[in-house]
Amino acid sequence: MKAIKRRQFITATAATMAFPYVGRVLGANNKLNIGVVGVSGRGAGNLNGVSGENIVALCDVSAGNLAGASVKHPKAKTYSDFRKMLEQKDLDAVVCSTPDHTHAIVGVSALKSGRHLYCEKPLAHTVSEVRAMTEAAEKHKRVTQMGNQIHSGENYRRVVELVQAGAIGSVKEVHVWSAASYGNIDLSAADAPLPEGLDYDLWLGPLPYRPFRKEYAPFAWRHFWDFGGGTLADFWCHYADLAHWALDLSHPLTVHSQVGKARPERVTSTMRVEYTYPARGKKPPVKLIWYQGDERPPGLTLKAGQFNSAVLFVGDKGKLISNYGRHELWPAEQFKDFKRPPKTIPDSIGHHAEWINACKEGGKSMTDFSYSGPLTECALLGIVSHRIGNKKLDWDWKSMTAKGMPEADQYIRHRYRDGWAL
Repeated sequence: MKAIKRRQFITATAATMAFPYVGRVLGANNKLNIGVVGVSGRGAGNLNGVSGENIVALCDVSAGNLAGASVKHPKAKTYSDFRKMLEQKDLDAVVCSTPDHTHAIVGVSALKSGRHLYCEKPLAHTVSEVRAMTEAAEKHKRVTQMGNQIHSGENYRRVVELVQAGAIGSVKEVHVWSAASYGNIDLSAADAPLPEGLDYDLWLGPLPYRPFRKEYAPFAWRHFWDFGGGTLADFWCHYADLAHWALDLSHPLTVHSQVGKARPERVTSTMRVEYTYPARGKKPPVKLIWYQGDERPPGLTLKAGQFNSAVLFVGDKGKLISNYGRHELWPAEQFKDFKRPPKTIPDSIGHHAEWINACKEGGKSMTDFSYSGPLTECALLGIVSHRIGNKKLDWDWKSMTAKGMPEADQYIRHRYRDGWAL
């Protein structure tokens, strides 16, 4: 980072933290003033999801992306640097949809400045960043939500009701798999020409400089450990969310990646990771196994195209399988006369609407950082176990350490280049 940019960062950060935003008191009929960081891809979806409010600021490191979003929101001020955006005094809330490696630096800064925060999944890129996000949300009493949109769908709510009502009995085992695949990507030469209008230094944010490859931006960054975490980081927070919610899971006791060999730069396509969780009151300990790429639960037989990505709960009275939009109780013959339990979880008013409503009227969203923080940490711990040679982590979540395994720290804790800090 150039010296002038380091000075600009320190000055901007100090100004933002010294004079934090004091939130307006809003009623249901008032509109939030929202700033959106990252306005293409998932960012465009999130921008659309909150567009019923006042979009007063747009931020993107790509001039082209920014120009496109400005067409729909011509009154919004535009920025390439989120730190400058946070100096805008009328902001009530921030939506962050940047690549994973900049979630925390945007999110923690927004929370410290007094803004409510919606952040796309996964919550951050390292466990320590996730913990910083979670703690900042609690300290500054801001309304937060992670963008695991399927949590707000009707299907997941009905599945949670079935599991929690004991439809399949006591559950001690869950299998979760995703058909998505990252990592099978070739590498072009370094020092490729930058896409027109891209501020690459700001795109890297807190990461050390490295020569640009054309695969990095705008989307293929998920194929690289330094920016994302492949399938596990991208889809755990959607699929394992259902298991965490239905079984009241939080921090695991152990995490053990068992398949695949990690490369230094590109993510691994095929993985299997086993998690163990402690008993929760009267609920028994749980073993959860994650599969991606060519891995699937042993003995699982499905018709082509059926439950390609899914969650399978194994109870002592039956099984329940679910994807985003549908679920089945197995064996079907056993449940042919089954009467569903009554609805106990209200239908959602909409994923973004839940966050907006909580910002205005108080309370919390259903995937605020106190829930989505531990959920995200589990995904990232699977990556840690994998990258240190598929070694089993004995996890102490309070101290944020893998017991007796100091080599894991390099992947658990973030390290930023000079001029950047949470």
